[in-house]
Amino acid sequence: MGEMTANLSGRDFRAGRTAAPQSGGRFLVTLSLLTLMLPITFTIGSLTMTPSRALFMVLMPIQLIGLLSGRFGKITYVDWLILAYMFWRTFVPFYHNPNVALQYAGSNSIIFLGGYMAARAMVRTVEDFQYVAKLLGLFVLFSFPFAIYETVTTQFVLPKLFEMIPGVTSVKDVNYIRRMGLDRVQFVFSHPIHYGLFVSLVLSIWFISLRGVISGFWRWTGGAIIIACCFFSVSSGPFLSLMVQIALAFYAYIARNLEKIWLRLGLVFGIAYLIIELASNRPAIVAVTSRLTFNSSTANVRFILFDYGMAQVWRTPILGIGFRQWDLPSWMTGSLDNFWLGLALVFGVPAFLFLFLAMVTALVGIGKRPFKKGGPLANARLGWGITMVSLMLTLATVYVWSEVASLMMFMIGAGVFMLTATDRDAEGEDIVEEKTRGGMSFTRFAPEVTRTGVPARPAAPATRNRTGRV
Repeated sequence: MGEMTANLSGRDFRAGRTAAPQSGGRFLVTLSLLTLMLPITFTIGSLTMTPSRALFMVLMPIQLIGLLSGRFGKITYVDWLILAYMFWRTFVPFYHNPNVALQYAGSNSIIFLGGYMAARAMVRTVEDFQYVAKLLGLFVLFSFPFAIYETVTTQFVLPKLFEMIPGVTSVKDVNYIRRMGLDRVQFVFSHPIHYGLFVSLVLSIWFISLRGVISGFWRWTGGAIIIACCFFSVSSGPFLSLMVQIALAFYAYIARNLEKIWLRLGLVFGIAYLIIELASNRPAIVAVTSRLTFNSSTANVRFILFDYGMAQVWRTPILGIGFRQWDLPSWMTGSLDNFWLGLALVFGVPAFLFLFLAMVTALVGIGKRPFKKGGPLANARLGWGITMVSLMLTLATVYVWSEVASLMMFMIGAGVFMLTATDRDAEGEDIVEEKTRGGMSFTRFAPEVTRTGVPARPAAPATRNRTGRV
């Protein structure tokens, strides 16, 4: 009886922990993130594939059916917004470019929806989220010696090793001019800015979400290495993301005893943004990011792209322009360094709104959850929330595709479980009421079991826990 009671609902009450799931979810999480780190491209017939696309092509349909059938909990408004984003992103190419639409829709569904579903289906508890944070942190720590070698010697290591495999190609060195005397590190990504973005996504979930899970030494040491790796990309967008995360984490610490700290901060930033917008001769986001860039000429190009891009968005606001050429000065290539602008330009404003609102509503919804202050879920929420805010800002200076786009969607999906999570789930506790001579008392353990697992005195007649279950 004691063992039966101790394992009700898959929980171990004596240990106070949620029992590990038996579905192999951790293995699939590891495999999903590992494939995103492999700089491998190969062909299957006429299809160009990567390890992550091959994996998501198998998993995504199964996980999507599971989501719609309620297997991963109640489908949320964030899920619906992501699905709407994918529908619009898929529909527009069929309208503008039907000759390539089918192939494009298939590959991009795998990249974007595959990344989101991998996390949405497999990150279901705070322990799963902590596992993701540790795994991504270890990937960054693993990249550190390669980043040092590459920034000093300009030589790839892992991509060249993978290209020795017959039938496999890998990413190419973009060979950008050195900045500050340093070669811009790519590691296993197609662009230095993608390596920087990947690294920046890990800082807050490592340092904040793993508080109390790993030692302070590793949190601080790992955090310092993450910052160094991001610096080695010599990319202003990702480094801006790190500065935003550090500032928000510091603010959360000094304002921890105040009420509604994020509402206050939002009002301050909203007023400041409005002042900059009115006082500057260009959009506020461009005015701010241009002063934080490593290269002033890059900032000028971004301003021109933003100006021409927004003019085109207002001309084709609903369906965008698809993959057609758009109006630009003849000396410009049309390459965009702004993911949000790119969405609105190519796929129309609805595509931008669906994804942007998915991230905002997730942040607001999770922010309203009554998590125990300083508990594992509160730490996970703070780390993930800061990461999302910095990501939304960084996407105004970066364009993402391929594995980094999947990783971005994975990070969004990894936090959705917190919309319904409770501290009771995180602690593995089910508070049960017992009748005693002194009235009602509360215990972490079912009436039939003591802390040592030995059967206790006969229990009182059936009582109810706080959820009303007998």
